Amino acid sequence: MTTRRLIEDNGGTRLWRVFDGDQEVGTDVETILTPEQVNERTIRGRVAALLAASVAYLALPNPPGPTAAQTTAQVQRNTRLAIALAKIALGQLDTTDGT
Repeated sequence: MTTRRLIEDNGGTRLWRVFDGDQEVGTDVETILTPEQVNERTIRGRVAALLAASVAYLALPNPPGPTAAQTTAQVQRNTRLAIALAKIALGQLDTTDGT
């Protein structure tokens, strides 16, 4: 059974010794993400989902075209997409609100 023992934690990374039973087999480095890095990953994932939804919206057959509800939903998605892209571009990653 593989286990790890913490060697060092400097707040940004953790260094572990890796053991197989009683024998040391190597080390492992764990990067600790900042809240801003976590938020950026979350926002980028949401951007990808919003883009996919936009592609699906554009693929709706015309006629009849989108319903009023579909158009309203798309406007909301576009707004969230714009906010998400602006947060990434401006580095405003303290929150994921609005995305």
